[in-house]
Amino acid sequence: MSVPTLESSPIEEAARVAATLPNRALEVEAGRTVPADLVAELRAAGLFGLMMPASLGGLEADPLTIVKVVEVLSHGDAATGWTVLIGQGAGYLAWLDPNAAAEILHNAPVPLVTGSMAPLGTAVDAGAGAVRLTGRWPYASGCQLADYLVVGYRSGEGPPRFALLPRAAVTVDDTWQVAGMRGTGSHDIEFSGVRVPHRFTFDPYGPARVDAPLYRLPYMSYLLVAMAGFPLGAAQRIVDEYRQIVLVKRNTERTLLAETPIVQAEIARCETAVGAARAFVYEAVSQVWAETQHRVASRQARARLTGSVQHAMRVALDVADSAMRACGASQLYNRAPLQRYFRDVQTAAQHIAFGLETQRRVGSVLLGQDVADFLV
Repeated sequence: MSVPTLESSPIEEAARVAATLPNRALEVEAGRTVPADLVAELRAAGLFGLMMPASLGGLEADPLTIVKVVEVLSHGDAATGWTVLIGQGAGYLAWLDPNAAAEILHNAPVPLVTGSMAPLGTAVDAGAGAVRLTGRWPYASGCQLADYLVVGYRSGEGPPRFALLPRAAVTVDDTWQVAGMRGTGSHDIEFSGVRVPHRFTFDPYGPARVDAPLYRLPYMSYLLVAMAGFPLGAAQRIVDEYRQIVLVKRNTERTLLAETPIVQAEIARCETAVGAARAFVYEAVSQVWAETQHRVASRQARARLTGSVQHAMRVALDVADSAMRACGASQLYNRAPLQRYFRDVQTAAQHIAFGLETQRRVGSVLLGQDVADFLV
């Protein structure tokens, strides 16, 4: 596989692919993973290399471009957008030993790297510059598609570390039978006693080996840049579906829903809420990126970024609820995009990045209270 040479921007490539996704959404969901030909198209478009260092053959896109790419894809199909954002693990090559990165790139010039960063693994010293790693990690989106998997682990009392392993070293346990995001293939992965050379492990909270602004983003900000576009794209797709449905659906009194005052008011409220959420995310991302050009962005700016992404997900949940209540039982069938997006945002919202503990930390920072720096 060669490194892609692109004649258009990543956003244009994403828009081209996204235009085909509504017609493939049922296929993605039924197969419980993004189909191989679609993965190949996303690879060829360079969209799994958005966060990979340019010095290693990736796009090393600016954060706002990353947000917009994921937003566009998530508007086309939620599971595909999520798979692409989780599949940005090649960006972690910026933290990896250069010799290890070169070995990975020899096997896959633009690798698809997914995994689970939760520190659920344990490691013991294996001697000769290696650890022996054991663990089980749930919610490993796209794990069956990956060339390499990144997993979090602890060794003794030290801070968590990440390890990169080839897909062949990992067992996938088919566990992803869920309410929403069915097409993400977020199965459990596990292995026991796998020997991992130290050069394939790294500290995600420490400085990257590649000196570039994207890799000055602390861990949480780096993660949220990848995730920010998802709730925006999903929320806008829900509002678009909402609008199309009420223009043709009638209530029991045979009045078009679009002609009823309550639906008119709700459509206005939902469209405005999504636009405001997008503006806040774009503003917060831009502020962090501007500060990152010369230093690590301030805690206040990073907290605003986290808060904006959390707010975007809350808006997605809100508009999904409004749309389903207004549009009625016809939207309960699996063929209905609105029903699928309703399930998808409920499921995606369970990610720790959107959780109450993360929200609490944002508030603590904004109130000038002490929070561990790597958690902001």
